[in-house]
Amino acid sequence: MLTLYAITLGGMIYFALHRLKLLWMYLRHARMPARPAPWQGAPARVCVQCPLYNEPLVVERLLEAVARLRWEEGRLEIQILDDSTDETSRIIADWLAAHPREAARMRHVRRTNRAGYKAGALAQGMTLTSADFLAIFDADFRPAPDFLETTIPYFSDPKVGAVQARWEFSNRRASLLTRFQAIFLDAHFVVEQAARFGSGLFFNFNGTAGVWRRAALEDAGGWSADTVTEDLDMSYRAQRRGWKFVYLRDYVVESELPEKMSAFKTQQYRWTKGGMQVARKQLRAVLAGNLPGRVKIEAFLHLTTGLVYPLLLTFSFLFVPYLYCVADEQLRGVWLVINPLSVVLATGTTVVLYVTSQYFRERQWREGLLWLVAAPVLLAFGLAMCVTGCVAVIEGLVSMGGEFVRTPKGGRAAHVGGIMRRGRSRWLFRMVSVVEIVIGLGMLTGAVYFAQLGATQVAIMLGIKTLGFLGLAATSAPDVWPLRGT
Repeated sequence: MLTLYAITLGGMIYFALHRLKLLWMYLRHARMPARPAPWQGAPARVCVQCPLYNEPLVVERLLEAVARLRWEEGRLEIQILDDSTDETSRIIADWLAAHPREAARMRHVRRTNRAGYKAGALAQGMTLTSADFLAIFDADFRPAPDFLETTIPYFSDPKVGAVQARWEFSNRRASLLTRFQAIFLDAHFVVEQAARFGSGLFFNFNGTAGVWRRAALEDAGGWSADTVTEDLDMSYRAQRRGWKFVYLRDYVVESELPEKMSAFKTQQYRWTKGGMQVARKQLRAVLAGNLPGRVKIEAFLHLTTGLVYPLLLTFSFLFVPYLYCVADEQLRGVWLVINPLSVVLATGTTVVLYVTSQYFRERQWREGLLWLVAAPVLLAFGLAMCVTGCVAVIEGLVSMGGEFVRTPKGGRAAHVGGIMRRGRSRWLFRMVSVVEIVIGLGMLTGAVYFAQLGATQVAIMLGIKTLGFLGLAATSAPDVWPLRGT
């Protein structure tokens, strides 16, 4: 048991040090891209694509935002790629009828089936336009009117295949859940993406709030639905073909975070599963390709980052038994030194990344220091997500493709029931909740035991971790185990 525990800690430290390396790369190399060269020739023809599926609570705000985009008259078209099976399609039709001036450059595209999910919708949309550049916005994104004026000029470099803007979150302060999500995602968008771009490494288009050159999409083989993260898959295929990506760390597009735990879990599940599928599909070609060694190393770490979840899950199961063993006089000594140092190293680097990403987001330490105080709760929440992540990793390793499960948006009014009514989804997330409860109860038992021994600090630590696991299960319960008839 101690050997397995030590191996698990070693793996956690490995991934934590990688994130610390990204922070160091950010401090050394993060930069805004050079000012683009003047555009030559006629203004570019641009198509804005808005893939939708059952988004009645947010679709009108999306339509209003994309309708305000500024671009040369006659050189912009907007596709509403609507695969909806609910009232979303009627809302779109009513909005277009009520706004004939804006509707003149919009096209409401309906498919008879949802083949290929989001990738299939984007691919079909490409066949309906001859535009040279395609901007993509998911239903909950609100681009500013100057989005195209800011991003398209970077394509004056013929080698640029995609431009990605940074995500910002309009509801980051809506609840503790959205605050936690914002912290996790800020680390990615503020630090990791900027670090990879500034260091000349591969980084990924995030599926929305960005623009693609049509030639890059076609050269890389077009959108594919054989993974559930078509954006990551396409990003690596295009960059392997030599296309450059640009990341605009200081230009943001507002979006919305899911405000229900089950919606957040489905999002993280899809992202993690898709990441492992892309690793299976492309990692061998990346490592065998004619790329610099540092690019290959970072690509490997980037695509396999989901493997941290099985390590975290193993750690969660072994942590209390390990503490029981350490309480035995025979195991005192080196283990009492190794474990605290290992845990501090594995968790401390993550806290440093989260705290500093808050500073670099707004150049203010106040928010980051507040989260430093709340770090134990934040880490407990992140640790508890390991059950969902581990299931996603296993599925990604054993299967390709699968259903693209959208993340319901629209604040607390968002309806998750459509996802959970499907037998397999409800069974899957019930299983996840059961494991979270089992781990949580195990840690609670450990907290009580060590409190009785007088080991107050250990008991408090286990109590906080208990809160993470049982809290995650409890907040998921209304969707996973709904009352009869709901």
